Amino acid sequence: MSTRKSLSRIVLLLWIAAVLAVGLIALFVINTSGINSGPITIEITNTPSSTLQSSPSVTSIPLTITPVPSTPTTIPPSPTPENPQPEVIGISVAGRPLQVYKFGDGPIEKMIVAGIHGGYEWNTIVLADELIEYLENHPEIVPPEQTLYLLRAFNPDGYARSTGFGGRANENNVDLNRNFPSYWQSDWPRIGCWDYIPITGGTAPASEPETRALMAFIKAHDFQAFISYHSAALGIFPGGQPPDPGSLSLAESIAAVCDYPYPPIEAGCAYTGQLIDWVSDQGIPAVDIELTNHQDSDFAENLAILSVFLDWSFPE
Repeated sequence: MSTRKSLSRIVLLLWIAAVLAVGLIALFVINTSGINSGPITIEITNTPSSTLQSSPSVTSIPLTITPVPSTPTTIPPSPTPENPQPEVIGISVAGRPLQVYKFGDGPIEKMIVAGIHGGYEWNTIVLADELIEYLENHPEIVPPEQTLYLLRAFNPDGYARSTGFGGRANENNVDLNRNFPSYWQSDWPRIGCWDYIPITGGTAPASEPETRALMAFIKAHDFQAFISYHSAALGIFPGGQPPDPGSLSLAESIAAVCDYPYPPIEAGCAYTGQLIDWVSDQGIPAVDIELTNHQDSDFAENLAILSVFLDWSFPE
């Protein structure tokens, strides 16, 4: 008899252990699956074997398992780029983009253009990149009432081709600073002018896609001042033939904070189809600024010029 009672107790303990194991497994599955249902009740009832009918009865044991609510995974939003993305205003002859960077959001608009002579004046593009980086890190220097646009490489095909004489023209062998519809000529007297290799002013005024793209962009805006960067050494040239009063005022203000020659050095060259002359024809004060040489960007000097440029307004 004592043997049968001991055996009954063992069977009962094994049954209870099995039921508890099932409950723990259920709890684990619920927690890992993230089910957020209400409490689950498992009722444990002894069902004795027919061979153990003399075993004592077992009272039902309610086991309540409350699942732990799953914590939802939060995916952070993608960060907004801090640096401005350039606007593509046109495509070069060889299919390269003309990229304009924008700083500020005020109603007074101003513009800077670099790299009109491509790789031959590559240091103007280096300067443009340095100014872009500085403006990205110091956006506060642009007054709240202004917007500044910067075209870093007006002649990207020449920039990609060569940093020597062969990088001056675009892919059609056109000097883009001879292609604007202001005193345009397909050819011009070469005395006193750049004349290292053959180059033309195009088949017609604004024959080049780069020229037309920049003209359309300028006409779509209301620019109050304009700078075109070149190299090297001749100084600061006001726009217009003869120079208009606004361009003269802008050139004089810039000359006051830099060492570039002003009035500019005259070499006797006849200037035809120039960007700043066409810009002046649109009633916009404009200047050409020539860097000191073909290697240096003169960044510090042109940072001072940028400050004057942003502060400048044509006296009424």
